[in-house]
Amino acid sequence: MLSNRQARIYRILTLLAGAGGYFFLLLFPVLLISMPVVIFYTIQPVMSNAQWFLITIEVLSLSIAIVMTYAILSMRFSLPSGLELREASFPRLFELLHELGDIYGEPRIDRVILRDRFVVRIIKTPCNGFAFSTTRTLIIGLPVLLALSPLDVHVLLARRVGQLAGKRSRLNSWLYSLRDMWDQYISSCATLSTLFTRPVCSFFQSYAPFYRSFSVGIARCSELDADLYALEAINDRDVARGVTCQILTEAYLRRTYWPEVLEMAGKTGKSESLPHAGMAKVFENGLSDDDVKATLEQVKKRKRDRKSAMPSLADRLENIGHQKPLLPKPLPVTAARFYLGGAYDRCIEVIDKRSVQKVRSKVIKAFSS
Repeated sequence: MLSNRQARIYRILTLLAGAGGYFFLLLFPVLLISMPVVIFYTIQPVMSNAQWFLITIEVLSLSIAIVMTYAILSMRFSLPSGLELREASFPRLFELLHELGDIYGEPRIDRVILRDRFVVRIIKTPCNGFAFSTTRTLIIGLPVLLALSPLDVHVLLARRVGQLAGKRSRLNSWLYSLRDMWDQYISSCATLSTLFTRPVCSFFQSYAPFYRSFSVGIARCSELDADLYALEAINDRDVARGVTCQILTEAYLRRTYWPEVLEMAGKTGKSESLPHAGMAKVFENGLSDDDVKATLEQVKKRKRDRKSAMPSLADRLENIGHQKPLLPKPLPVTAARFYLGGAYDRCIEVIDKRSVQKVRSKVIKAFSS
């Protein structure tokens, strides 16, 4: 891959590709500012037909610039959806986030939501179409809290908060965040498209997938940087264990737990299952040694996906100075019980209700044939 053979050239090309979205958006304000000046110097006391034609083109360009600048400025984006967590109800979680904010510095997180996916990530949502001001949303998957220990979640949050600050490589961090931000233009166009924003939508429908694909190498570097950021808040053994637990747990859920949930729902005909309540029971005391070893073997045998932004377990461990994975320990308490506190049962209930439709659609898709 170019990112491995010519790292500097690849980074420059990715910078140009990532900035392409801003170049397109700023084209219209630049025209809006420059065209009146051009028109002023084009007008002469006596003009030929060719000069009048040129004036017409310039006025038309100015009109397009006015309309498009207004259309882009008026674009609005939906914030990532989920169960919003507030500091008053989840003091332990926000205490940790404040602590990490003190370690890594600005910028900080604006809002926190809980979702039904195994994910911990920060999404920047533009406040308007020019995307210079953003709202930063931390997305935490309920499966992450149910399946991991408080210390493992501490590691994952430290990775993301450190990555957001980007002290080690602000360029990598910025280019990484653009992958999700440009995608939001497609989402916005799908729900809030108008006649005047169609050119913007058409551009980003082609541009955003191209940039996401082209920037995979930078994204991998940023993920490795994130593991190093975690070392600023936590010792290397706990980071290594957190990284291992993250990959093993995600693999177990994807390859074992969710297929069993769908199979059971298909056999019983009850798609209104409570997958996260069941997940809480499975991980209450941690996975068995046999499940851990079997999942680890699956992870080791898995071929590297060149399209994936997440490096392999071996690469991530080597990056922080470890050769062997540190396997999960028995869980005296899960991160969900520790960080969600008295809202533990309520959060599971709300997320399970939101998951019913997804389970139903997957059951229909899997068993209709």
